[in-house]
Amino acid sequence: MTRNISNKKLNMYIRRVVFVLAILLVSAIQNTPHLFPEIFGAHAFLLLPLIISISMFERDIASTMLGILAGSLWDVSSSWGDGFNALFLMIIATITGMLINYLMRNNLSTAFLISGISIVIYILLHWFFFVICRGVEGGGLLLFTFYFPSAIYTFLFTPVFYILIRSFMKKLKEKFPHKTQFTRL
Repeated sequence: MTRNISNKKLNMYIRRVVFVLAILLVSAIQNTPHLFPEIFGAHAFLLLPLIISISMFERDIASTMLGILAGSLWDVSSSWGDGFNALFLMIIATITGMLINYLMRNNLSTAFLISGISIVIYILLHWFFFVICRGVEGGGLLLFTFYFPSAIYTFLFTPVFYILIRSFMKKLKEKFPHKTQFTRL
């Protein structure tokens, strides 16, 4: 018995499997201690620009689910494990998906804008909830010696992820155009 799968659905399945694998790989790189280099004590929060870049090419619900996956993986390896990252990445992925699908153009300038704003919001919220609200000494200094340098370091990966995902999407669209059918046995 043969079943026809449209190229549109095949494109969607391949795309989402690749995005999940990318999230798993980047999560492992980000969350494994000393696997990814630190620059003067600054950490790269690689999942932020990855999720933003993925959300620029996905639909709203798929973006939301991928954001929850990435944030949950991040929370599992964090010392607090309170769901902050899952909630934040879910919200950012949803907003990014909606902005691109309904209001903004999908280009590198938009990726820079959304990523920059999201990274600054993330570091300020993380600093406020996990440093200031917990009464960590030297919290103000920590904002300038760790959080802002980490934000800049993270922001540098926005074009890398965006360009990789855009080229993957272009190749996938060329390989599986929407007009023909793929027959699966």
